Amino acid sequence: MEAAEEAKLTLQRLVGKVALLLTFIYVLFLLGGVMTLARGRDVSPFTWPLFVLPATAFVPAVLFAVKLHQTSDPVKLKDLWKRCAVYAIIGFALLLAMAFSLIELNG
Repeated sequence: MEAAEEAKLTLQRLVGKVALLLTFIYVLFLLGGVMTLARGRDVSPFTWPLFVLPATAFVPAVLFAVKLHQTSDPVKLKDLWKRCAVYAIIGFALLLAMAFSLIELNG
């Protein structure tokens, strides 16, 4: 029974690690936007608000991921990993939508 609980805990924490990985990918997109701005390339004014949109989901996902790795209480873990997964999926969907929108807006 102990091995099953340990495997469950590992999988729940893996969700937090995936959320952190997706957030890192988002940060790379942000750095790409800053580099585009630094090069002086003309960019549509609608582009910059699109960069902020995925942050509305990734910030809570990271907060839940950190809490997920700090706690070992099974009741809290059950709630935290689900919230973390939902916010990470929403953030990733917004990131994809942002990427495709930027391709269409900026050619």
